[in-house]
Amino acid sequence: MTVWNPNAITFANGITIGTKPFGIFVNKNNTVYVPGRNTNKIQIWMNENVNLTTAINTNVLSHNSIFVTSNGDIYTISGALPYEINRWALNSNHSDVVAYTNAQSYGIFVDINNTLYFSQRDQHRVMTRSLISTSNTLTIIAGTGCSGNAMDMLDRPHGMFVDDNFDLYVTDSGNNRIQLYRSGSRNIKSVAGTGSVHAAFKLNYPVSVILDADKHLFIAEYDTHRIVGSGPHGFRCIVGCTELSGSTSNTLTRPVTIAFDSYGNIFVADEDNNRIQKFIRLNNTALVPSYNQPTFCVNATWDANATTFAHNSSSYTLFITTNNTIYSAGNDNGRIRIWLNDSTVPVLTLYGNLSTSVSIFVTQNGDIYVDNGQIEKFTLSSNKSVTVMSVASRCYGLFVDISNTLYCSDVFNHQVVKKWLGDNLITGTRVAGNGSVGSASHMLSLPRGIFVDTNFDLYVADSGNNRIQLFPLGQSNGITINTTISLNLPRNVILDGNKYLYIADYGNHRIIGEGPFGFRCIVGCSGSSGSTADKLNYPRSLAFDSFGNLFVSDQGNDRIQKFSSLSNLCANTINCTPVVTLIPSGSSVYNPLQFRRSQDFSIISMINYDCNQTLSFTFQWIIRNCTTSCLQSIPTTFNELFIPARTLPYGIYEFELQTNIHVNGSFQSTISKFVYVQITPSGLTPNLIQFGTSMVTSGYQQDLTLNPGKYSMDHDENIFNSSVSCNRLEFILSPHYFCLFFVKDWTYKYYCRILSLSIFPNINGTLLEIHDLRNDSSNPSCLSNRTGWSYENSLKSSITIHSESLQPNQTYQFMVYMENRRNNSRQATGYVSVKVEDTHPQLIAIGCVIWTLCVPNLEYQLVNPTTQIALYTICNGNCTNIQNIIWNIYSGEMNSSTNISQWTLFNHTNSYENIWFFGRNTSNFTAMNQLFLSNPAIQRWKFEVIYTFPTETTISSVNFIINQPPQNGSCTISLRNGTTSTIFTISCDNWFDEDGIEDYSTYVWTTDPSNKLFIGSSSVPVYEVRLPSGLLNLMISIRDQLNCVTEYDLSSITVETENLIHNQTNTDSIIRLLTVGNQNTIGQVLTSISQQFNQISNETIQQTVSNGIPAASISVSSLNSQRLSKTNESNQLTMIEFEKELNSLATLRESLIPFVTNLPITTSNSIKLQASTLAQLTQTTNQLTRQSLTIVSEKCYQLSLALYSMSSKLSYEDVQTTATSLIQCATNVLTVRFSFDEMF
Repeated sequence: MTVWNPNAITFANGITIGTKPFGIFVNKNNTVYVPGRNTNKIQIWMNENVNLTTAINTNVLSHNSIFVTSNGDIYTISGALPYEINRWALNSNHSDVVAYTNAQSYGIFVDINNTLYFSQRDQHRVMTRSLISTSNTLTIIAGTGCSGNAMDMLDRPHGMFVDDNFDLYVTDSGNNRIQLYRSGSRNIKSVAGTGSVHAAFKLNYPVSVILDADKHLFIAEYDTHRIVGSGPHGFRCIVGCTELSGSTSNTLTRPVTIAFDSYGNIFVADEDNNRIQKFIRLNNTALVPSYNQPTFCVNATWDANATTFAHNSSSYTLFITTNNTIYSAGNDNGRIRIWLNDSTVPVLTLYGNLSTSVSIFVTQNGDIYVDNGQIEKFTLSSNKSVTVMSVASRCYGLFVDISNTLYCSDVFNHQVVKKWLGDNLITGTRVAGNGSVGSASHMLSLPRGIFVDTNFDLYVADSGNNRIQLFPLGQSNGITINTTISLNLPRNVILDGNKYLYIADYGNHRIIGEGPFGFRCIVGCSGSSGSTADKLNYPRSLAFDSFGNLFVSDQGNDRIQKFSSLSNLCANTINCTPVVTLIPSGSSVYNPLQFRRSQDFSIISMINYDCNQTLSFTFQWIIRNCTTSCLQSIPTTFNELFIPARTLPYGIYEFELQTNIHVNGSFQSTISKFVYVQITPSGLTPNLIQFGTSMVTSGYQQDLTLNPGKYSMDHDENIFNSSVSCNRLEFILSPHYFCLFFVKDWTYKYYCRILSLSIFPNINGTLLEIHDLRNDSSNPSCLSNRTGWSYENSLKSSITIHSESLQPNQTYQFMVYMENRRNNSRQATGYVSVKVEDTHPQLIAIGCVIWTLCVPNLEYQLVNPTTQIALYTICNGNCTNIQNIIWNIYSGEMNSSTNISQWTLFNHTNSYENIWFFGRNTSNFTAMNQLFLSNPAIQRWKFEVIYTFPTETTISSVNFIINQPPQNGSCTISLRNGTTSTIFTISCDNWFDEDGIEDYSTYVWTTDPSNKLFIGSSSVPVYEVRLPSGLLNLMISIRDQLNCVTEYDLSSITVETENLIHNQTNTDSIIRLLTVGNQNTIGQVLTSISQQFNQISNETIQQTVSNGIPAASISVSSLNSQRLSKTNESNQLTMIEFEKELNSLATLRESLIPFVTNLPITTSNSIKLQASTLAQLTQTTNQLTRQSLTIVSEKCYQLSLALYSMSSKLSYEDVQTTATSLIQCATNVLTVRFSFDEMF
C-alpha cells in the first residue's frame, strides 16, 4: 500500500505562478508545466528543478488547463473570450488555434491517437476532435448538452483522463461522481462517488482525475479540499484528510488539478492558496520493522507465573527490538534504561532533560523516540535529544511505521497525529479522532497505545471508550474490534505475526490476546489485582521478544514482568491448525464487498488442515444488521452462505462464520471469520411502453399513453402490487414484468424531441419538459398543440398525448426521467420512439422470453452474443383480423455527428430462415447466436415486427447493442501433469468487463468438446481444482454479471490415476476433503472416485466374463445379498468373488453419495455441479443399492425442480448443459429400478 507524506513541499508559489493556478502537467521526464491564469505565461521547470527553467510568453488570457504530448506540443484552454484551445510546438513561442470551445472549459486531454478531448462545463458535455484530420468537426463523446444526473448526462464536468484503451474517465462535478465511458460502447458506468459500487465513499465536487499504472483512480475534491485515491481495498483519503481548508503544509484550499511524476510524487494545483504543492511518496523503499512480531501456534500459552525482570523500574513504557534489546522509560528521574539481549542488568542508561516519559519507540537504526511533552529523539551515543514533533498535550503512544512516519496518540486532545521523519516540520497531521472527546466512529476518548501494521492500518487503544479502534489507511471512521471480552481502560495494543491483537487491559489487571478461536485472557487472569507472580496491578505496556516471551510494565507494582512462552504445549489438543478462509475475502466495514439487491450471491468457506486426528466441523453463520424476517429464507448451517436476491434490505452487514471443530467426536473450539457486505440499489428500468419496446406505431387521431408507472421495472422488488393499476393478465403472460413497488416513491419528468431533426428542447442546457410552454428556437416542440397532453394522476406516473397533437409521417422520441424520492442516487432514463401514421394502428409490444438476457441500456437493450434471443409480441387493441406477421432484422451504425443510429436491412434473413431464424411469420421469433458470432463487427441490431391488418400496418421494434464479453485477460494452470490427488492452481489474470466479472468456470474433456465435464466455478480469479484422470483439454468460461461469456482454452494436461480407494492414506485424505463440505471440492473428488469405480467395475466384469460367467447373468446386486446367479458349479467361486467385490464397491458408493445429496442447492452452477457429480456417481448402475437409488432419485428430482424455477432467468445453453446431466442421472436411476423389477 502506497502512502504519501501528508506535509507537502511548496514547489511554486504565487510570486512565480500568479494567482489561482488551475492547470499543472508533469511529463515522463519530470518536466513540470504550469500555465498562469493572470500572467499569460506558461512556466516550465526541467526535471523538477527548484528554479524556474523557462517561461513561454503568450497572448492568451486566463489559461484554465494544460496538456503536453509525448512529442513536446503544449495545449492550453483559454478561460476568457474567445474560449479557444491553443497549441505551442516544441521550443516555439508561437501558437495556433486548434479548436474553439465556445464556453468555459476546465479539462483537456490528448490521447495516444492524437485525439483531443475537452470539457464544456456549462454545456455539460465533453467534446472531441481528431488532431490529425483536416476536419474541424467537433463530436459529443460524453453528456447530452443538458444538465442532469441520468447515467448519460453530466453536470458541470471538469477534468478527464483517457487511458491506453481509449476509455474516458470524466469528473462529473455537479453529480459528485466519476463517469467511465468505455471505448466503442454505449454502456456508461459510475466508477466513484454517487451511483457507483463505492458510493459509501462520497465525493464532493470532484474536478480532476488521473489513473496510475494499475488503473487506480486519484481524484481532487474541490469542496472538501483533499485528494483521494482507490486501491486494492477501495477508496481512501491520500492528502488533505482533515477535509478543512487551510494554508499549512498538510492542508489544501480548492485543489483543482493533480499530476504524478515518475517517482510517484503527487503535484497539486492548490488554487486558493496560489501555489503548487508536492507530496512526496514515502514507501518506495519500506523500512524493516524494529519490533518483534512472533508467529504463535493455534493454542499458544504463557507461564501464568512471571519472573520479575526489573524491580523498582518506574516503567511506564517499554520497547524490545528484534535483537532483544529492551528499552524502558517512565517516572525514573529522566532516565532511559537499556538491557541487551534479555540481560537482567541494564548495560546503558541515557540521561536526558526528561520529565515523566509515557511512551517510547526505537527504530531499526537505533534512534530512540520518547514523549517529553514534545517528541524527542535520542541516539545511543548521546544524552542530548532533538525535538522532532510538537504536540499540544502528552503522547501516550508512539509508533514509527515502515515508511518512517511517526505517530503520536495526543491523549488529551483525543486524536492521533502523524508526521514524516524525512522533513524538518515539527507539526503533525490528524489521522484519527476529531479533536473532541466522543464515542462515535470518528471520535476518540483519551487514546493511549497505538500500533501501525505494514498495510498502514492504525490500531488505537481508545481507553476512555473501553475499546480498540481500527482506522484503515485513509479512513477517518474507525472500526471497533469485536474483542468479545469487556475491556476496562485499555492502555496498549500490539500485533503478532498473524495479525492477532494483544491488549494491556489496564483496569482489569490482565493481558488479553486474540487467536483463531477468538479472544481470551493470556496472563493475570485471576480477576483481581495483586503483587504475586501470577497477578498484575495496572499493566500499562507490553512487548514480545523474538522467542515469544511476553514482557509487561506492571505499573502498580513498579516492576517489569516476564511471562515465558510455553510453546511446547501447543500440540496438546489439536496437532494441526485448521485454516478457514472466506471467499471473497479482504473486506472491512468501510470497504465492504458490494452486491446489488437484485443479485444472488454466496460467501464460501475453505478449510485446510493436515492432521492425523479425526476432525469434523459444524457451521453457523451470524448475520448482523439482519432482521428475523430476512433470516427466514437464508440457510445458515452450511459452510457456504447463499443470499437470494431481494432478501436483504439496503445497508452494510457483518457476516460471521463460526466453524465449530470437533476432535474425535468431542467439541474442541470455534474459529470465527468475518466478511462485510454492502447491499446496494440495482438499476431501475423505466419503460414508457410495455416490455420496454424501442419503437411503436401510433395514429395521428389516436391518443398515445406513456405509462412508466405501470410498465417500469424495479429489480429490487419482487412483489406484484395491483394497487397501481397493473393488469393481471399482463403479469401472467410476462412473468418478468414488475410494477413499481411504490409508484409514489418516484418522480417523473417527460421530454420529447423530433427524432433526427433536433436534440431535446432546452434553454441554456436545461431540458424543457413536455408541459413547459417556453420555446427553444433551435429545437422545436414535438406538440403542435402545446396543451395537447394530460397527466393521468397526481403522481405524473402516466402521461397521455392527445390525438392530433403529433404530426403524421413523423417519428418522435419520448424520454422519461425517474428519480426516487427517498434516495436520489436511484434514478434512470427511459426512451421510446413513436412513428405517427395517418391510420389507426394497433400497439404491438415486444418482449424477451428470457428477460434477464435483455438488459436495458438507455435507448437499447444489451444482448449477449453467446446465446440465442427469443422474442414474443402482444397486440394491444382490436387484433382479430391479423392478415400477416413478418419479422425483419437490421444492423446499425452510430452516426457520430447526429448521435443517431443508421439502420441497414440485414439481407441474409431469407437465406438463414429455419437455420438462424425461426418463427419469422409468427408472434414469437428466435434468432440463434450464430447471427452475432458470425458478424462480430456489428454492435447494434434492430428486430422489427410488422403486423398487417385489412386497413393498416403496424410496426414495432426493439433495439439491441452487443454486450461485450470479458476481455484482455489470460488463464494459466500451475502444472502440466499430475495425478488425481494433485491440487492444480488456475490463475485468470487481468480479465476486465465493465459489468464486473461474475465467476470463472472450469470444464474438461478428452476427445469430444461437446461432452465437456463441469469441474466447478470460482468467484475469484485464482483458485484450486482437482482433476479427473486422462489426457485432458481444459476450458475456462469467464462470465460477466450480465451472463456474457468468454471461453479461454488452456493447453492439454496429463492426469494419472492415483488409487483413491484402496490406499488408507488417500482414503483418510479424501474423508478430510469431503467433511469440510465445499461444493467444488466434493464434486471434483467424487468425480475422480467415480472414474475409478467405473474402471474397477469394467475390469471386474471383464474378468468374470472371461471366467465363463455369462454377461447377461451379471445384474444389480442388493447390498449384502446372498443370492447368486444361476451358474454351473465350477463357476460358483468366480461368482462369489464377483458379488463380494460388487457389494464392497456398492457399500462404499452408498457411503459417498450423501456428501452430494446433503449439499444445499443454491445457484445454477450449484445445480450443474451436483447434477454432473451424481451422473458420474451413478454411471455404474450395478453398484447402486436400493438405499442409494432412493437418495439419488430424490436429489435429482430436487435439482430438476430448482433448475425449472430458474429456467426463465438462464440462457438456453446453460439450461441445456445442466439438463443433460440431470437426464443422465435419471436414466441411470431408471435403469437400476428396471433391473430391480426384473430381479424381484
